[in-house]
Amino acid sequence: MIRPELPSDDSLLDAYLDDALEPAAREAFEVRLGNDPELARQAELQHRINASLKANFPIDEASAEHVAEVTAPLEESEPVILRFSRRRWAWLAAAAAVAGVLLAWGTSGPRRVDPYFEPTPLAEVYNATVKQGFEPYYECEDDERFARVFSKRQGIPLALLPMPEGSRMLGLSYPGGLSRDTTAMLCRVDGEPVMVFVDQPEADSSLAAEKSAASEDLYIFRDEHDGLVFYEVTPFDTPRAMQYLTIR
Repeated sequence: MIRPELPSDDSLLDAYLDDALEPAAREAFEVRLGNDPELARQAELQHRINASLKANFPIDEASAEHVAEVTAPLEESEPVILRFSRRRWAWLAAAAAVAGVLLAWGTSGPRRVDPYFEPTPLAEVYNATVKQGFEPYYECEDDERFARVFSKRQGIPLALLPMPEGSRMLGLSYPGGLSRDTTAMLCRVDGEPVMVFVDQPEADSSLAAEKSAASEDLYIFRDEHDGLVFYEVTPFDTPRAMQYLTIR
């Protein structure tokens, strides 16, 4: 009996990031993201690469005349010459470089070393997340799955208490910040984006609370309890979300 070939993790990840999965398949893949830190890390890395390429190397849509030109039948003796604009060459070079990094990371064998990680000020992570649309990687509405994400990534299961009217949790993301295992909860509070970062205290550093000129209107609050450190990055002058995270 010939069994149909199942899609690989790579093709599923690509479809997920392109928002091309059916709702049931997307939900199942998000469950996997919550249970598999390595897969979640790959999703985060690929999402950042995609966003960076789109932001730094935009490709203009081809005109109808250009499409007609490149798709016209060639004369039998006419040589095939591919011509790219300088912008397209830059985009292709960047994509090739990124592909090389991913290939080296994914094929380095049993002694694979995790890609280099550098802590990032949380205000910068917040601003980047807002710029990219402020969408979580995992719309985690199930309490059991929510607790399991923190249990696997931070070693302690967390629960989210009911939030007041005007506040809601959008989901979870893994954008780094303190460490490669930092878990971020994305919220909307009175229509404004708010992020709560959770990690183990040993991952904390003074860099976390640093702000740049682009972050002057943000507030950063810190709390530490029950073996975890919590940071809230918010446009409000008081914490509006972090206090609703508690040990399950």
